[in-house]
Amino acid sequence: MKKKLIFGAAVLALVGSSFSFSQTAQAASCVKVKSVVGKNYQTAQDIWRAQGFAVLPAKDGKGYGRLAWIDSNWKVISQSPRAGTCVKKYSGVRATIIKYTD
Repeated sequence: MKKKLIFGAAVLALVGSSFSFSQTAQAASCVKVKSVVGKNYQTAQDIWRAQGFAVLPAKDGKGYGRLAWIDSNWKVISQSPRAGTCVKKYSGVRATIIKYTD
């Protein structure tokens, strides 16, 4: 009976340690997305790229399908994924933008 109890405790200890290791590995492999809402679109891209994300083409917040040829003429009104979300490095992030003159 004592041998079974000792073996069971050893298995639980190993399972418990591998579980916490996998949680630690997962936490280290994700990066919290910084908030760029309200920022200049060029600055937003710089922030995200410095975090290791791929910046996907922005969406026109007015729905006109316009492209941001000069990024500094646009501001970010929303972002995906939301700020504070923990995502894998090199994931894609996207901003919804409007012109300062809108």
